[in-house]
Amino acid sequence: MTLGAEPLLAGRRALVTGAAVGLGAAFARRLRANGARVVGIDQDPTAAGDDVVVADLADPAAAVAAVDDAAARLGGLDLVINNAGIIERSPLVGLDPLAALEVFDRVMAVNLRAPFVVARAALPHLLDRDRSAAPVADIVNVTTDHLHTCGWPWPIEHGPGSTCPDADGLRPPVTSTSVDVYDASKWGLTGMSGVWAHALAPHGIRVNALGMGATDTPMYRRMRGDRPPADGMMSPDDVADVAVELIAEGRSTADGGRTGDSVQLWVGHPCELPPPTAAARLAPAVIGWRQPTG
Repeated sequence: MTLGAEPLLAGRRALVTGAAVGLGAAFARRLRANGARVVGIDQDPTAAGDDVVVADLADPAAAVAAVDDAAARLGGLDLVINNAGIIERSPLVGLDPLAALEVFDRVMAVNLRAPFVVARAALPHLLDRDRSAAPVADIVNVTTDHLHTCGWPWPIEHGPGSTCPDADGLRPPVTSTSVDVYDASKWGLTGMSGVWAHALAPHGIRVNALGMGATDTPMYRRMRGDRPPADGMMSPDDVADVAVELIAEGRSTADGGRTGDSVQLWVGHPCELPPPTAAARLAPAVIGWRQPTG
């Protein structure tokens, strides 16, 4: 994809967490294909190299050091994708309270606390960027389709032959009985995204959440276990292309693109960037978001 004669993300300096495999690797791959320079963070020691910093993001000090290392390798930052995440089951019935608390601590440390730390560690670099080269910076926080049923905030008509698994009736946002901690972490990350969007708009930094349904990643397949994957699950590269388009709004639209949005992708529906939601349309009116000029 190109904007005029140059790639959509030419010159962008991007940090991607959880970049060694699955969705994170796809984000890094598609960002590079669109002109960005990318350094990832991952806990897999075999992934170490010029473009991957090895660190356990559950350790806040290690997370801060890894962000600074990535920024040094790139000569700064103007794009962060908080992708790293884990999922563990935490059933309410049959799980000892202290064992459940251990699950809570592990999942929240990676899914909620780590993005909090990574974004704040990245912020000095985002603020210090060359505004003439990168008038708009971006933080994208990866969430889940458990936040909203398909079509939110508007109903979707499911015609004959629809491949949506919920075509016969809209499902509630939360569909599992055993991932309360995981869902809470992703709802929390969405909430932080909205607050950050308001706080960082005056600095020309867009913040959006990106949630998706079943995507063919190692984490998803581990979660399914012996059960077959969902029909029509999405490919990581297709999801990553939507992320690229979302980020590119900051350059390719007159108003600097949406901020404060919760972009959602669902199985059985086109994997494409949807129109801004009500949240993204209201945010500019409240925070005065516009593409900075200097």
